Amino acid sequence: MRHGIHFFDCSVFMKAIQDFTAVIKEDPTNAQARLYRGRAYFKQRQYRNAIQDLAAAVHLDPSCWLAFYYRGCILRQTDPKKALQDFSVSVLINDTKENIYSFLHRGIVYSEQCEWSLAICDFESVLALDSSVIFAYLNTGLILLLHLDQYYEAIQQFTNVIEIDPLNVRAYVCRAQAYHKNHDLLNAVKDINRAIHLYPDKSQLYIIRGQYLVELKKDELASLCIQQFAEMDEEYFMSQPVQQALIQSFCQNHDKAIECLYEATAIKPEPSPLVILGKIQMKANKTKDAVRSFKKAVNLLMSSAKILPKTFETAEIYYLTGVCYMEQKSLLRARDAFSMAIKLHSRYPDAFYQRGLCRMQLRKAKCIQDFSRALALCPSHFQAYMALATYYGSQGRYFQAILNCSEAIKIIPNSVQAYFYRGILKCQNKTFKAAIEDLSEVIDLNATCVLAYYNRAVCYHQIKDFRKALKDYGIILLLELSEEIAFKVLINRGLLYMELGDYANACEDFKEATLLSPDDSQIFQALGICYYRIHEFEDAVRSFDQVLKLDPVSVDAYIGRGNSYMENGDEAGCKQAQKDFLRAIHLNPKCIKARVCLAYNLQVLGKFQRAWNQFTVAIFMDPKCLAAYDGRASVCLQMGETFAAFLDTNAALKLATTAPLLTNRGFINHLMGHLTCAMKDYQQAISVDPNYALAYFNAANIYFQNRQFSQAYCYYSKVLQLDPRNESAIMNRAVTNTLLNNTEEAKEDFEKAICLCPFSAAVYFNRANFYNGLKQYELAEKDISTALSIQPNDALMYKFRADIRGKLGFNKEAVEDYKQAISIQDQ
Repeated sequence: MRHGIHFFDCSVFMKAIQDFTAVIKEDPTNAQARLYRGRAYFKQRQYRNAIQDLAAAVHLDPSCWLAFYYRGCILRQTDPKKALQDFSVSVLINDTKENIYSFLHRGIVYSEQCEWSLAICDFESVLALDSSVIFAYLNTGLILLLHLDQYYEAIQQFTNVIEIDPLNVRAYVCRAQAYHKNHDLLNAVKDINRAIHLYPDKSQLYIIRGQYLVELKKDELASLCIQQFAEMDEEYFMSQPVQQALIQSFCQNHDKAIECLYEATAIKPEPSPLVILGKIQMKANKTKDAVRSFKKAVNLLMSSAKILPKTFETAEIYYLTGVCYMEQKSLLRARDAFSMAIKLHSRYPDAFYQRGLCRMQLRKAKCIQDFSRALALCPSHFQAYMALATYYGSQGRYFQAILNCSEAIKIIPNSVQAYFYRGILKCQNKTFKAAIEDLSEVIDLNATCVLAYYNRAVCYHQIKDFRKALKDYGIILLLELSEEIAFKVLINRGLLYMELGDYANACEDFKEATLLSPDDSQIFQALGICYYRIHEFEDAVRSFDQVLKLDPVSVDAYIGRGNSYMENGDEAGCKQAQKDFLRAIHLNPKCIKARVCLAYNLQVLGKFQRAWNQFTVAIFMDPKCLAAYDGRASVCLQMGETFAAFLDTNAALKLATTAPLLTNRGFINHLMGHLTCAMKDYQQAISVDPNYALAYFNAANIYFQNRQFSQAYCYYSKVLQLDPRNESAIMNRAVTNTLLNNTEEAKEDFEKAICLCPFSAAVYFNRANFYNGLKQYELAEKDISTALSIQPNDALMYKFRADIRGKLGFNKEAVEDYKQAISIQDQ
């Protein structure tokens, strides 16, 4: 036995076999002898004898992991299932580093059976036992690269190989391919350069580098690579015109490739070179020439009986002819060509798909049958699913379209096209949150996809997530984009700012949009509205002027310009506004908005009856016009027709219950002395809109009038929370605090009131009263004097100052003030 083991270790296998045979004759149950002889037979490639001995060894010693391992190695090609069992038993018995090759071989078998996850598990087990096994890294990387599309992880595996063996050419080539798949062309070129540096005689590497350089649009460097390849094997290169043409085409030198093939086919016309010629002509966008080349190929293939051979090659010629017709927009010819391809080869999924596209463009419902047939023949036909999605989407059948996009995503999980189109379909289907998820996935895959950002912003706008919508619009404007998209983004963002009430930013967007489209009157209209809202009325007028230059019959522009003139506050502006409102009515006599604006204009000019008439006409034209009822009510008040105003306000409230209308009715009730009804209206207005300050203010005035000072104080305070610069509320609260003996708070309120209205005589008069009550006569005299300097012809204030001066002992001055008061009163 020892003699045989010695020969086995020295690789003298025949003598080792003789020795082990002698041992087995003496002791047929010697498992070790069976194992060694089986291994020796394995080394001598006598696999049948080896399997018999290894089977006997396993039978005699079921724990012999080596026997299982070697039998598995022999059965790998002939019986993979049995080999997997043997490797599995071997690692079950011994899962240490000693048995590392069982894991390795089992991983290889799993790879051959396309069990990728199981193969990776075994290769990872190998690396866990010995992290320096290059083969395991390479195989894991290749599976991730070629079958699982996990390019980043594949790059890491090949990097591990290079760290262990920096001269491993295969690792550099594989990593270059992974970088290429991951669209990192610069690193791909670097790795191919390293591989060429290590193996400069390997001509295929130059072709790969040329391909990457073409994609990087470095055509000169790519051509140099091809020249290097040609020089390395010049004789072969020149003797093969087809190969030469393919390489020239690869380098985007289509004209040279076509010229080369023309010469070849002229000397010896054959179908195959003609088909290649046609394909290159298609790449060069010479589809008419390509069709002629394909027709020549068909004529050569046709037998003497004028019958075409029913082969895939023949069908492909018709298929390519159909693609050419598609490019030429000859849809009927294209459909016939694809039908011929299907007739020659009935299991041609791409032909069914392309015929489906033809029929879809021809608006034929049969396109669905073609797409379905393509999928039946090739269930992983990504484009067929996308075409079905497009068809269903065009028909408004969004649910079916979304389902087909989902199937396409299962085939290519990282497809930007599929995620983007599914997002658009969900947007069309009004499921905006789901659309946002898909569009976000597109952005994760392609961070510069302008359309994904744009449509996601639209979705955010629809669900009222304005902050995110603005963020997406902002990102789009930072990217490189066409003027058309930039224009749409500026318009959308401007409208969004208007919806948010941020008219200043909306104004900036619309101004920029006018530079991109200076003849679009609608943009100037929106710009004018923004200027009006931010109280830049002169700019608003200029914007509306521009609208009217572009569109002289724009009713909205006349109304907008009229309102802007009105805000100037002078009589000339009001008259100019009146002209614009009249022009608007002349252009469209049924324009309610123009009539209401004209009525308000007449009201401002004091022409109440004419204003009343215009409001009445507006109500006659539209009995549900709130603004007309409200405006006529205000005119009636000014004309002293309180009850008529009450009726109009009630009519408006029947149309819509709003806080301003309820407050208006409350004010009318207040004027008519119906304080309880007025308070009820104010409270209802507050319940409708808890942030409507005027309702609180009017309610506070009633409380004050009823001497309910605590309630009045609370309501004035609420007004000032909502409108801190309301000088009337501050002054009234100051007076209320005075009556409540809140001295310090009253002082603060009077100070605030004077800061807001430094030229209001009433504020100084009231503070003088306050100081008088505190017996601070000097301060009171100072304030009442200030009030008189602002309003010098007020008899009451002269009398009040006379009283204060009398208290100060200034009798002479007091008498003069009394005389002045009497004089003013007599006048």
